[in-house]
Amino acid sequence: MQNVKRDAKLTRRRLATLPLRSIHRARNWSKADVSVVEWPLDSGKLVVVKDLKRSPLWFRVLAGRHFLRREWIALRALRGLESVPEPIARIDADAIAIAHCAGQPATALGDGSLSPAVLQRVEALVSKLHARGVVHCDLHGDNILIDEYGQITLIDWATAGVFGSSVRGAKKWTFDEWAALDDRAVAKLKVRHAPHLISLHERDILLNGGSRAYRTIKSLRRVREKLSGKQDVGRFDVVEKLAAHLQNEDVVKGNSSSKSGSN
Repeated sequence: MQNVKRDAKLTRRRLATLPLRSIHRARNWSKADVSVVEWPLDSGKLVVVKDLKRSPLWFRVLAGRHFLRREWIALRALRGLESVPEPIARIDADAIAIAHCAGQPATALGDGSLSPAVLQRVEALVSKLHARGVVHCDLHGDNILIDEYGQITLIDWATAGVFGSSVRGAKKWTFDEWAALDDRAVAKLKVRHAPHLISLHERDILLNGGSRAYRTIKSLRRVREKLSGKQDVGRFDVVEKLAAHLQNEDVVKGNSSSKSGSN
């Protein structure tokens, strides 16, 4: 993670004069354009600019600015935490700049390619952000960058929630529900890449849905699927992989038991 000076002011007017290099042009009006630029000038350091300026005004006002603000608040709450991009500048209501972090998305590496060490870093990072009262809520392979040394960076905090270290009442219930979804996402990564690392608790999370609210939503989806006669097969991919892994474990254990019994 790069330490970029925050004393220089990065404004919309200043941004228009800089040689931005686009790394992701928004597919539709609900997404942000993502660019990289050197900042401060002649520092040799890069920042990533997320900009909603091309989105329709009505979307920016009703939703886009809200999610951009959530990302900024989450990054500030996690400032100094390793593997989280440093917030650099709130350019205006439609754009933010964060420190550039090297790496490629975990999804680009394919199933089974993440080492146990990388998965443990992801799990440890999730535990640390939960300890600060922050939940990511969109944890998947596209949002985990891995560099050539196996170091990780968690990106895209637009749906994150910042609750603080002391949470009570309804906020505590919401935090627990959202944190359970983060935990379920970590368990899904383990199933895809190293199912032997799955704990009993994580098995329950995957097979039972992760949280009470999620289980309710899942039940409603099943009712809808029965009524419509259509089934979303893709959603059960991870659970099927877990079931296959557990079945293989049982076969191996059964073979081992039979061998020991015959001796």
